[in-house]
Amino acid sequence: MERNDTKDMTDKEKLEVVFGLLNPRERKHYRREDSPTIQEVTFEVTDNGELRYIISCLLRICILALDSENDFASPRLSNCSKDLTIATVLDLVDSILPDAQLASYDAIEKLLLPKEIV
Repeated sequence: MERNDTKDMTDKEKLEVVFGLLNPRERKHYRREDSPTIQEVTFEVTDNGELRYIISCLLRICILALDSENDFASPRLSNCSKDLTIATVLDLVDSILPDAQLASYDAIEKLLLPKEIV
């Protein structure tokens, strides 16, 4: 199950490499000329499965909103722009995609799986 380039590594050494690949997400702080530092909003999930579920739900909301022929049905939302609301949700989805985690998983697969599987 080992690749040629990791054949000489012990399990402990492989585990240390994996830990190095699992870096926490870097926090981003933005500064605009016309405003002070923009605050980053975070939320907690129990695991990647929950994060995937949240992203999937947000995307489904956008699909349903785009499929509807009318604007939002609720009278409370009559002043909301459908396009702007969908764009805002899609921007949120883009910002919570776990890009760094996915890159780490690819690197871990290359390290631990045989070449014919990867």
